[in-house]
Amino acid sequence: MILIRRSFRRWAGLVLLAAAVGSMSACVLPPDAPTVLASAGGTGPDDAYVVSSVAQEYEVLRLLGLEMQQQALHQINGKPFDVLTVSDPDTGETREVWFDISRFFGRY
Repeated sequence: MILIRRSFRRWAGLVLLAAAVGSMSACVLPPDAPTVLASAGGTGPDDAYVVSSVAQEYEVLRLLGLEMQQQALHQINGKPFDVLTVSDPDTGETREVWFDISRFFGRY
């Protein structure tokens, strides 16, 4: 009987863990995501997407249908930017996408 209880507890714990992991969603942008995407083009420091986390950078790429190839940190006049080299899987085109990371850079 004790063995059955332990097995059931272990099984129940795994079920709960699987349910928790299964219910996790991808990082989402703030409710104003369309505004974030519409307010910039990510083509350079003056047109960078303003994000609050690295996870949001990846979410922007996902929404744009782009795949990250490499990352570089640039500081221009003391302002930090993540510059991601990305590719479009449909066309094979490679380009840079700029992110203003001043909201969170150096704050961890």
